[in-house]
Amino acid sequence: MGARTIYSVLETSAQTYGNAPALHQPIGKGKYQTYSWVEYKQAVEEIACGLRRLGIGKGDIVALYAETRAEFYLADLGIMSNGSIAAALYTSYPLPDQIGNLRTSDAKAIFVEDPKSMQALMEAAGDVPLPVRWILLTGEAGDTLTLEQLRAGGRLALSEDPQAFEKIRSEVNADDLAILYLTSGATGEPKMGLVTHAALVANVDAGPIVLPLLPTDSTIGFLPSAHIA
Repeated sequence: MGARTIYSVLETSAQTYGNAPALHQPIGKGKYQTYSWVEYKQAVEEIACGLRRLGIGKGDIVALYAETRAEFYLADLGIMSNGSIAAALYTSYPLPDQIGNLRTSDAKAIFVEDPKSMQALMEAAGDVPLPVRWILLTGEAGDTLTLEQLRAGGRLALSEDPQAFEKIRSEVNADDLAILYLTSGATGEPKMGLVTHAALVANVDAGPIVLPLLPTDSTIGFLPSAHIA
C-alpha cells in the first residue's frame, strides 16, 4: 500500500478535475446545490482547521449521524484530514444503541443532520448528557455550532496562519487510523472496526478495476452513509 492519505486522493482529484462537479445535493423543487472538486477540497480544509480550533485533534473520534447527503461527505473527509477518526452511525439503529456506541467510542464531537436529530439523541442520552461538541450539518438550534460556523472558524484560523492546514496535514500519515466502522448488525451484534488511510486508499485504487467509472459519469448515493461501501 502507498503513502497517500484520503486527503491526498481529494487533492489529486481537485488538481485534475478543478471546477467540474464533485457532489450534487438536492435542495427541493428539482434544484441542486453543486460542489466542485475545488470547493470540496476547500470545505474539507476549512472543516479540518475548524475542528483543530475547537481542540479536536489527531486520533480523536468524531461521530456523524445523518442520512446520505453532500454535507456528510464534506464533514467525513474534514474529520479524516484533521487526523481525527470518523465514526458514522447507522441512523436506523434504535436511539439507545446509538448512545451506547457514542459512549463506547468516546466521541469528542458529533456532526448531526439537523436539530431534530440532535434533540432525539439528547433525549435518548437521558440524565447523563453526552460529553460531545454538537455540530449541525443543516439548520440552526440556539447557540449550537453549525457546519458553516465551523468552516468560518477554519477560515479564521487560515487567515491567522496561512500554513494552518499544512501543519495539520504534516501530522497525518497513511498508517494512521481514519475510520471507526460501526457494522450494521445484520449478522449479529454490531461490531466496531478501525481502518487506516492506507487501507482506504488501496480500496480506492482497486475500485476502477471492478467498477470502471469515467470522470464524466455520475452515481447516486443510496446506501446509508455509514456503510463500508
